[in-house]
Amino acid sequence: MTDRTTLVQLSLDGEDWLLKEFYGEDWRWRNSHLPNSRDGRGWRAATVPGSIYDDLQRNGEIPDPHFEMNTRLLEWIPARTWIFKRNFSVGTDFRGKYCWLRFEGIDYEAEFFLNGVTLGTHRGMYTPAEFEVSTHLNYEGDNLLVVVISHAPDEMPQVGRTSRTRTHKSRMGYWWDFCPRFVQIGIWDSVTLYATGKAWIIDVWVQPQLNTDFSRATINATIELAASTAIDVGVECRLLFGGEVISTQQQVSSANDKPLKLSFELDQPQLWYPNGYGAQPLYTLDVQISANAELSDSRQVNFGIRKIEFAPNDNAAVDAYPYVLTINGHKVFIKGWNWVPQDAMYGLPQLDKLDRLLTLAQHAHVNMLRVWGGGLIEKEAFYARCDQLGILVWQEFIFSSAGIENLPPSDLTFIDMLTDEAAQIVRRKRNHPSLALWCGGNELQYDEEKPIDGNPPLIAALHAVIRQHDPDRVFLPSSPTGGVFSFSIENAERDPDSLHDVHGPWEHQGLTKHYTLYNTVRCLLHSEFGVEGLTNLRTLEHTISAANRFPVTLDNPVWHHLGAWWVKERQWRESLGEVANLESLVRATQLLQADGVRYAIEAHRRDMYHNSGALPWQFNEPYPMAACTSAVDYYSQPKPLYYAVARAYASLQISAQFATQSWLNRDQFEAELWVSNTASTIYESATIEARLYNLSGEVIASQLTSLVIGANRSAKIITFQASLQGVDQLFLLDLKLWTDAHQSESIARNQYLFTCTADLSPLLALTKTTLLISRQADVLTIRNIGKHIAILVWIEDKRELESAGCVYFSDNYFSLVPGETRRVRAQWVEVATTERQLSIRAWNSNEIIVTG
Repeated sequence: MTDRTTLVQLSLDGEDWLLKEFYGEDWRWRNSHLPNSRDGRGWRAATVPGSIYDDLQRNGEIPDPHFEMNTRLLEWIPARTWIFKRNFSVGTDFRGKYCWLRFEGIDYEAEFFLNGVTLGTHRGMYTPAEFEVSTHLNYEGDNLLVVVISHAPDEMPQVGRTSRTRTHKSRMGYWWDFCPRFVQIGIWDSVTLYATGKAWIIDVWVQPQLNTDFSRATINATIELAASTAIDVGVECRLLFGGEVISTQQQVSSANDKPLKLSFELDQPQLWYPNGYGAQPLYTLDVQISANAELSDSRQVNFGIRKIEFAPNDNAAVDAYPYVLTINGHKVFIKGWNWVPQDAMYGLPQLDKLDRLLTLAQHAHVNMLRVWGGGLIEKEAFYARCDQLGILVWQEFIFSSAGIENLPPSDLTFIDMLTDEAAQIVRRKRNHPSLALWCGGNELQYDEEKPIDGNPPLIAALHAVIRQHDPDRVFLPSSPTGGVFSFSIENAERDPDSLHDVHGPWEHQGLTKHYTLYNTVRCLLHSEFGVEGLTNLRTLEHTISAANRFPVTLDNPVWHHLGAWWVKERQWRESLGEVANLESLVRATQLLQADGVRYAIEAHRRDMYHNSGALPWQFNEPYPMAACTSAVDYYSQPKPLYYAVARAYASLQISAQFATQSWLNRDQFEAELWVSNTASTIYESATIEARLYNLSGEVIASQLTSLVIGANRSAKIITFQASLQGVDQLFLLDLKLWTDAHQSESIARNQYLFTCTADLSPLLALTKTTLLISRQADVLTIRNIGKHIAILVWIEDKRELESAGCVYFSDNYFSLVPGETRRVRAQWVEVATTERQLSIRAWNSNEIIVTG
């Protein structure tokens, strides 16, 4: 909902609600919805917006849903009918006005009562329920608001038949590979009572249009009005920037007539850019309307001025969609992630967690999030924060593949319902500059390797909605869009030009096969892929009892419940050997995950702009899974994968292309060294230093190479070779890049660990080294004073997992050769100095605790 800033508002959010469950319509027989009901037993305190599970847990009625298999004990909850009720009073400032009761999000079907009067019903998560209630309010005393939530609709889990879908509801909670069955119902977004005069604003749509050289913008505004009677309405529109009014227009319009259209001309507009490419200035259009010379309603719309286009990829097949993102005339390599709901209990208003996750994405150079089609149309706060941080949004409608059959529904009644709902969704989101494109859903397919096109009736209907209500944005039928589904050697061998936008794989392929895959297969866009790994050790300890933590096996029902798709015992054994304890297995699987995904991204960057970007699966997770593909765990703590991808997404990046991570029975190491630059800066005088180290820190080979780094391009620099005679079981490739202007410190760095054995088991038996830590203000100085390389130094917040506040690290997950020093900034947010506590350790060093 666009902000209303004048007249009268009353938030009905908060902890003043009561909650009770019923079987079917037993509530109606008991008159539980009426003001004088004698149904007084069994009501519990509740919070709106929120989650029924959270309410019941806080009332001590259910166990922690996030522990082991407790969600199985809670599957009765969505099978019940639930009543929410609260009392409230209104001031005299509501009297004599039109009063509107608005529910931003109901999940999924509800009936509404005010003071015993039926207001109506509503069905659907992503459209508001709104009622004019001025004749039903008690202006002298208490008002009773009652919301009856029906039991959850039957819907498919991850495996089923997509064509049988009959709801536009988050499917993730019905069971998915990264979320146990945890079906939500309730009031999941805000409730507001507000007042207007005789006329009110239905919608404000701002469409900035830039001229060809971006020196001038026309700000087109479409304002839709309504009124209780046919009256003339005075409309004042003010264009603001930085809080200052820069232009004003006034008109008189007839309410209930066609929308009012007006425009502003703006010289030298401040352009909005995605993260890493410029600033994110936001303008505001303030609209106030008057009826009979009295202020009647107002809206404020924030917007950015930018031009988004998609251009054809280099050397792409003629039938491919254009996937190269261009913003304000600049090519932008998509540095993305897939986004899932931040919590399976998505009604909980966790703004601090949202800000933490999106800030982590911004710090990791992310410029696009794909809002996956099994999750949510997110709340307004998500898009507003993306506007501020420069994170583009690829928004899917909530349809997803189901494995057995993946065609979108063809039921005409359902299509009509969804068309109406989609129009409302699009109109609510289209002012956001972060919104880059719309997509019909996730992995919708005709058959196993054939993604759908725009022909299925549901997809054609959604596309028509976009053309009517948001014609400046791209619409994709599904993700992937083909020509084939899978990123695979088989598809590349069959037809290399058929890999346009593709998905997969989601598992580490092995110490050689993984690199073979990404060295040989090319695609135009990789919008979903990943590698599995265990979650962070402290999260495991918080989620699983000691008796169930190890060994990690799907024969243990707890591990099956919390990681059935992602515990890869055989594959891990092949790559890691036998692992003796949980801590080592966490480290080792997270290494495979971090190395696997970063190498895939580096391969795509080496191929820019035949390849236009990468969106790994997945950035966050909605539930504390024991094993999955996320980069940040449920408690907003990054895994090593997060930092590995952050380096891969840096504007200036140096990478190595090599055949394998295991150099068993090979006499010579060989790697191509590449530099990728996504900025418009040219570096005229740069130097690469490549060094190969034994774990003792002995330099096996080194090479210096001078180069010029071109703007917004990738280039192979050299082939680096070194003899492996006499090399330890493990060795490290260390790459540094610096320029004449930055000789004292490298401006890009990358490291790769290799083995001369069949697997990475030598990593689990390293010789110890010693770290020395000092701190000045928020800067940590970490020095390796031992005689062996400190392998993969890891810094983490040592406080309790659910502590308030957070810390951001400028660098993490790196190796230090003997004598080397690395400086890391630790930026604490909303944490008192006395409560700050960090853990720092390498794989082969003791843990050091830093406080204060």
